[in-house]
Amino acid sequence: MKTKASIIFFILVLILAGCNTSIDQEKEETASVVKGALSSNEAADEEAGNISFYLPFGAEIEKESPYNIIISKSSDTFILFTNPQEDKDSELLYKMAINDKKSLVKHGTFKEDDRLGYYVIKELPDTEDYELTVGVGGTKVTTQSQLKDLADNAEMMMKMAASVKHK
Repeated sequence: MKTKASIIFFILVLILAGCNTSIDQEKEETASVVKGALSSNEAADEEAGNISFYLPFGAEIEKESPYNIIISKSSDTFILFTNPQEDKDSELLYKMAINDKKSLVKHGTFKEDDRLGYYVIKELPDTEDYELTVGVGGTKVTTQSQLKDLADNAEMMMKMAASVKHK
């Protein structure tokens, strides 16, 4: 009986270790794609509120106000927020996003051409989803994301945030 319990315990440990590796890999891939997408030159082809920005294929604007734009793509919802008073190298929105240390999973910043790019991944209570925030200075895009979608969503979100131009 002891041997069976030991084998079951060992299998559970292997399964959990495999899940953690997946989480760690997705976090690292998310950080990498966000940094790469900051330098993308997507055309600001959509106008909403007081800005123009890149809207990915298949995405639609659901609601807009001068500084908040609700975007949907498939079953996902994204909120694009911009503060025109903040420069592209501002740390304000990033610092506000990392304020709740308990839920932080991973976060980081990087600079390119006088722009501060950042990402924040937080655990959401009572769910397996994560809150993902990606931004450039005074512009950020936020969504709830499943683990498997973090990197893909982060890349698309950074392309949107990096393309924002104020009117």
